[in-house]
Amino acid sequence: MSISTTTKTTKTLSVVKRESFFDDAFFTDDWDNFDKAVQSVLDKFDDKGLKVVADSRNQCRDVYSKIRSSKIDEDLYASQALQITEKEGKFQAVMDVKDFSPSDLQVRVVEDRVVVEGKYLKQSEDGSSMSSKSFHKEFTLPSTADIDAVSTALSKDGVLTVKAPKREGGAQPSGALSTAVQQQQQSSVEESSSKTSSSTTQQSTSSVKKVSMSSSSTFSSTSNSSSNFTSAMNGHGMDAINGLDDMAKDMQDRLVFSHDNVNLKLPGVQ
Repeated sequence: MSISTTTKTTKTLSVVKRESFFDDAFFTDDWDNFDKAVQSVLDKFDDKGLKVVADSRNQCRDVYSKIRSSKIDEDLYASQALQITEKEGKFQAVMDVKDFSPSDLQVRVVEDRVVVEGKYLKQSEDGSSMSSKSFHKEFTLPSTADIDAVSTALSKDGVLTVKAPKREGGAQPSGALSTAVQQQQQSSVEESSSKTSSSTTQQSTSSVKKVSMSSSSTFSSTSNSSSNFTSAMNGHGMDAINGLDDMAKDMQDRLVFSHDNVNLKLPGVQ
């Protein structure tokens, strides 16, 4: 039996700094998508029935900001404006990241996925402790997207965009995952947490929450997952692989969310 290994192709993108989101014509194509993202949060948390239109955009953004500020500590993602769009083979993502440190913001391309990572820091009102949360978001690009041409930009007021144009000819990029591996990208929820403490004035709490969503809208909890396949399956390997290929054709985008919480007790403070 032979074992083959694959090296993942990773590329860190340069985040281009721009002016304010709605004042910079560079973001014109993303305005409607961000309005939809804000509308989604308003529909979830606001009961006044506000609708994001040209005349009410500023009011809706103010309400959204208040919701975000009040909800971010309990859930980093539920109140975050985020919109993913695939149209004519192109990929676009727009998200609110103004609560995260620009210096810690990183966008990478890993195989056929875009990975966005950042960090959120908050000091307690009495100044005795500092709270730190990190976030990780992952988007699977469509097979028609040009992975080599992925670009990202950050507005002055904290709106991040990621774009991938359509690949000429619509060919599958060489760095894409195999269909056999893609079929493993099912809905899963994994949660684990650990807590440690000592007799000193330092305490730390960490938790990891990972949510992976596929278009099937079916969720299952697992403690471990594997994307390794054995080619020899009692003489039926080829039939099984063909079946997996059929399943993979229906797979679409997925999001992976995770965050770490760290509370640090500052020394010398009672």
